[in-house]
Amino acid sequence: MRIPFSAYAEDCTVNGEVGLETDRLSDFLAATTEYDVDTASFRSLDDGHVVEAERASILRDDICLVIATGPRGREERRLWTRQFPVRARVGPYVVFGYLHAPPTVDPLRTTDRRTILALTSSTLRYTLAGMPVVEEVEAVLLNRAKVDVLEAASDADMGVAKGPELIVAAEAGSKDLTAGESLLQ
Repeated sequence: MRIPFSAYAEDCTVNGEVGLETDRLSDFLAATTEYDVDTASFRSLDDGHVVEAERASILRDDICLVIATGPRGREERRLWTRQFPVRARVGPYVVFGYLHAPPTVDPLRTTDRRTILALTSSTLRYTLAGMPVVEEVEAVLLNRAKVDVLEAASDADMGVAKGPELIVAAEAGSKDLTAGESLLQ
């Protein structure tokens, strides 16, 4: 099966197609050290110029992260997990997203055992030709060997409000009970 391939290296972004040989892209990336990318397009982070190739081989060691595409894998292999908000610095990229782990496990302590780390509901930030770029993606796959920082993120980092704000419209002439008065007085 051929699927879209969008990868981010230290100095460029890569777009093209790869032949998926496993149930999901994260398994393929973890099990393979070199990827053959068809209709490859390389965009320089420095100046934005593009170089195209009919086919290119890319080493996993050269890739910082990949946007998850293709099938999610077999349903019977999925585990129940909790989402933990994290911030990652991977080369020139900053990624905010949710790391998934079993509820009884500290998610940041288990990442060193995985080659590829998946983050969902992610925001990717970087600079392209001197201009800031922000991309929102459903899932991103980080090359663990390239992760410089992986830490817990706050709700504010994730752009999540603490809770709904209750706005109550008061009629003109109604008594203001918010100035420290107790309702029980």
